[in-house]
Amino acid sequence: MSANDIILVIISGLGVIHGLFLALFLWVYPKGNALSNRLLSGLLIILSFRVGKSVFLEFTDNIDIKIIFVGLSAIMAIGPLYYLFALSSTQKSFRLKRKHLLHFIPVLLGIAIGFQFEEHHTKTLPLLLFASIFLTYYLHFLLYLLFSYRYVLQQKEAGLDKDVFALLRLFFYGLLAIWVVYVLNLFDETVPYIIGPILYSLVAYVISFVVFQKGYIQKIDHTKYKTTPVTDEQRKQIFAKALKLIVEEKQYQNPNLTLKSLSESLHQSPQIVSQVINLQSGMNYNNFINSYRIEAAQRLFQQEQFKNQTIAAIAYEVGFNSISSFNTAFKKQTGETPMAYRKLLPK
Repeated sequence: MSANDIILVIISGLGVIHGLFLALFLWVYPKGNALSNRLLSGLLIILSFRVGKSVFLEFTDNIDIKIIFVGLSAIMAIGPLYYLFALSSTQKSFRLKRKHLLHFIPVLLGIAIGFQFEEHHTKTLPLLLFASIFLTYYLHFLLYLLFSYRYVLQQKEAGLDKDVFALLRLFFYGLLAIWVVYVLNLFDETVPYIIGPILYSLVAYVISFVVFQKGYIQKIDHTKYKTTPVTDEQRKQIFAKALKLIVEEKQYQNPNLTLKSLSESLHQSPQIVSQVINLQSGMNYNNFINSYRIEAAQRLFQQEQFKNQTIAAIAYEVGFNSISSFNTAFKKQTGETPMAYRKLLPK
């Protein structure tokens, strides 16, 4: 092994060790949110295992193929752990339940598949099979990451504490950087495989420094809306008034209805109205308003006088100001495009 290889092993190896020590520290850390700390600890353990496998793969010739594929499958635990970490950091009453274990079924299947591989399979099984496995594992990681961060952005809009948001965003970018490097390793031989473990080491050190310097961990304490305290009774009253305006007075049909204009009508701040809608409906402001517009569009599609109207005309009738946003929102809520939905209706 050359001097350069030894240096690379030390750098990447220290990152793995640092991640494990940090995971142990978080597991027993008494401050902040204990559940969030332990989910983050689990995430660091999985990352350390995954990266440790990469270090051995780079500098060891005779590594069992089972270890390679079991280590690869561990990547499917990263996304669910980040998602659950985000939930525990943003929801006041979040507790782990049996249903949350369903998120880990893919990784368990991946581990079971990994133990079935033998050395001769690399020559006897089609290359397409291995490509499909790699693609599935990395897409699973990416989709969970994007879905989780979309949820985090929704919580920010609903009034999430800025420090908690900064912590979740920091981990999102760190995990995304690691994903990008590993994917580049798969498709471009000009990117050395060891870059992945080295980047992980840098990410681990940088995130650790920022997190502890700013005290982010201590700030995850189940208080999501510190800046806008609203009692349960006030929240119900505000939501009832919002429903009266949106549904009974059909303000959802107004394409110029915004969170700001609605808040002014309710004599509340946009942050409080956003928080109330999020907590009472489980949706952010845009999805909440669009849900009523889509329901109205479905009713119009079924009415005789609208059967000859264009889809665009119906979209504008219910409050959308563009056909593209209508198509996107309609398919998201119903699973069908407006055109497909209309074709399914009885003539």
